[in-house]
Amino acid sequence: MDRTEIPGLRRSLPAVIQGATAVFGDNSVDDRYGLLDDVLAAGIDAFDTGMVYADALGTCDGRLGSWIAEQGIRHDVTVIGKGCHPAPPDWSVSRVRPECVAEDLDRTLDRMGTDYLDLWLFHRDDTTVPVDELADAAAKLVVAGLADAWGVSNWTVDRLREAREVSAANDWVPPVVTSPHFSLVHQVAEPWPGVVSIAGPAAVEDREWLADEGIPVLAWSSLAGGYLTGGIDARLLADPDTAVVAEAARCYHSPENWSRRQRAVDLAAGRDCTLEQMAVAWVLTAPFPTHALCASRTGVEARANMDAVDVALSPAERSWLEGGDGQ
Repeated sequence: MDRTEIPGLRRSLPAVIQGATAVFGDNSVDDRYGLLDDVLAAGIDAFDTGMVYADALGTCDGRLGSWIAEQGIRHDVTVIGKGCHPAPPDWSVSRVRPECVAEDLDRTLDRMGTDYLDLWLFHRDDTTVPVDELADAAAKLVVAGLADAWGVSNWTVDRLREAREVSAANDWVPPVVTSPHFSLVHQVAEPWPGVVSIAGPAAVEDREWLADEGIPVLAWSSLAGGYLTGGIDARLLADPDTAVVAEAARCYHSPENWSRRQRAVDLAAGRDCTLEQMAVAWVLTAPFPTHALCASRTGVEARANMDAVDVALSPAERSWLEGGDGQ
């Protein structure tokens, strides 16, 4: 799978999408614009952002928008924005409300200096809010021309199904993508409150529904917060030397996940590719349309992630990587 045509989007979506964490916060690279230049040169022309992605000096929205304007490439890239996430001063208060939808998108458009987003997603869900109210509010963004399409991030499959059903019943623009966590390894602890994962045995029925419906999945943490990279080994997981390693250990380290990682290392060696590429390939060869969100920090990483598109895995190999059987 190289690119996917998604209803409403004026451009097809590449298999690999550039994540946001390299351009804001403590893990930001020094030369953000240079990184974005290199990512685009590698063939990744879709970029993830979110209204809550910010630091003391600015926002991811603003930096991405400034780069796009400077290069004059607004119609040559796909921008995926997100809103309705908790925010300061109280991160515990839900903002998944109909009135926040247009408010958050307006703020994102203003920050980016553009008049539309290609795709807008609810960043979180709040199941106490009726799904029809949220679907109606999001559909109105599309009708108004402020976004070409909408979808959800960290929504359960049940809520996504309900949103699509209520949209069909009311002839509203439906959600066209979902963005949960999805990777070869399963979460043993939530990286952040309110996230949803479709990895692991508990989500088999969810994945079957996504395959039946053909719903594109924009998989975040495809590399499991660094757990599926060559920079982490068993010694570091037992005695983390950085906050990043400690978080990867907290959220993903278990005997079962370590076995999956080791199988990926072994298969990658036989395929002359890296562990990272094997992990991305596992996501991209799922039985439903998938796109891997990867926060490349260099052009070399971006090209390597794109090369993972060419690593073909059979269903038996995918099964073996996950469970140790089927190859």
